Amino acid sequence: MTLQSSTSQLASPKDKAVTSAQDSRLDWWSIAAITPAIIVLLGFLFLFFYGVFQSLTDLKFGRPLVHFIGLNNYAALIKTGDFWNSVRATLVYAGSAVLAQAVLGLALAKLFATDVFLARVMRPVILLPLVLPPMSVALMWTTMMDPQNGIMNYLLSLAGISRFAWISDPNTAMFSLVLIDVWTYTPFFALIIFAGLQGINEEIKEAARVNGAKGWATFLHIELPLITPYILIAAVFRLIESLNQFDIIFGTTQGGPGNSTSVLSVRAYITAFQNLAFGRGAALMVVNWMIVLIGTFAMVKLWRLVRQRVG
Repeated sequence: MTLQSSTSQLASPKDKAVTSAQDSRLDWWSIAAITPAIIVLLGFLFLFFYGVFQSLTDLKFGRPLVHFIGLNNYAALIKTGDFWNSVRATLVYAGSAVLAQAVLGLALAKLFATDVFLARVMRPVILLPLVLPPMSVALMWTTMMDPQNGIMNYLLSLAGISRFAWISDPNTAMFSLVLIDVWTYTPFFALIIFAGLQGINEEIKEAARVNGAKGWATFLHIELPLITPYILIAAVFRLIESLNQFDIIFGTTQGGPGNSTSVLSVRAYITAFQNLAFGRGAALMVVNWMIVLIGTFAMVKLWRLVRQRVG
């Protein structure tokens, strides 16, 4: 029997009671520390489920009585062409933006992994778009994309390209919004992927070079498989935010021209706070939440499969 075990056996009941009291006090401090987080979480859950309840009612501004109508709001939505147009616009916007950001972010990350002059110039300013408020970004790009006096068309004119309608034309408005989103959030992808590149063991790449692998082959067969989990985890966060994007879209087009950029979040806002049909607006947000949930689960599942293969 060791000295420590003998000492523990000889401890008096009073000492054991003191130790137990100290452990209990530590537990209470732990509970007190996480209480604010629990309160915030419960608040979000309450608001979410209250929104779901609102989507099952005919709540509308000025109506004294609110009736439970079940799934009638959802049934009315799926019968309208505007709803399906909003679903399409939401998926096109989020899918195009995330795909473009992943490709450009990968290119920037590879650039930052080198010592060329352009990489040294861009590293200090790469975070600038991320720290700007989305509404400020929207207002800035709205001014730059003005068909008559915007600097974007002026720059195109220097290259001999005729004026571009940008956000003023239904055929180009979605492209313009995706361009703004890509400019704003590509640095997020670049930083995550750059961190993944920095974590690759140099011995693996050196072994590939010894075996005759050139730069492009090393990237395709060594680097890209190893950084794919980083790309996917960045895509998860960006997909969630893109499917819920409101500030940039409402700040530039407000869902127009026509309904060309009327994504679900914008249509829900207009339905609830301009048309004052809060029940129908809540139903739109619940549908948006379901799309976000399905998309997130699919991306996380893909990330786990890739992680298992890489690991």
